Amino acid sequence: MEDSLVRAFGGLSLQQPRRSQGSPHARRFSKSLYLLRGLPGSGKSTLARQLKREFPNAVIFSTDEYFIMEDGTYEFNPDCLGDAHKWNQERARKAMKKGKSPVIIDNTNIHAWEMKPYAIMALENRYEVIFREPDTRWKFHVRELASPSNLNGVDIRRGRKDRRGARIGPTEEN
Repeated sequence: MEDSLVRAFGGLSLQQPRRSQGSPHARRFSKSLYLLRGLPGSGKSTLARQLKREFPNAVIFSTDEYFIMEDGTYEFNPDCLGDAHKWNQERARKAMKKGKSPVIIDNTNIHAWEMKPYAIMALENRYEVIFREPDTRWKFHVRELASPSNLNGVDIRRGRKDRRGARIGPTEEN
């Protein structure tokens, strides 16, 4: 494992953030990065909005925003996912360089490789990394997570078109 990743994970916290400004932990980190984790539809975006209400200066970055068209529709294209992640990482990097806090990453973040760029940025910019997962009753219920009403407005039976107009997903009616 790369030394930088090991150092980055040295500042990670699975605990709720401490409120006391006088604690040694609070003095070590004056800025926070929240890495939200969870399956699609588990409540990460709702949690991000709750954190934003708690911390009005917070900035939220979601790779899903890359797939939101000018008319507000969500059109996911798996071929663009790598570009979408790079785009989101760059936005987070700029916010951290400007000292914005907290920075909230609203992505699935299931695997270490998904979190690694953000953890390294946090280390480089002296941010505490705090993991949060939604506390929803359905977060591990596959049927509920995969239901059409829980897929960011995407009807998986009908499919949709990407930015180039190519059909994504099933095209036959069920």
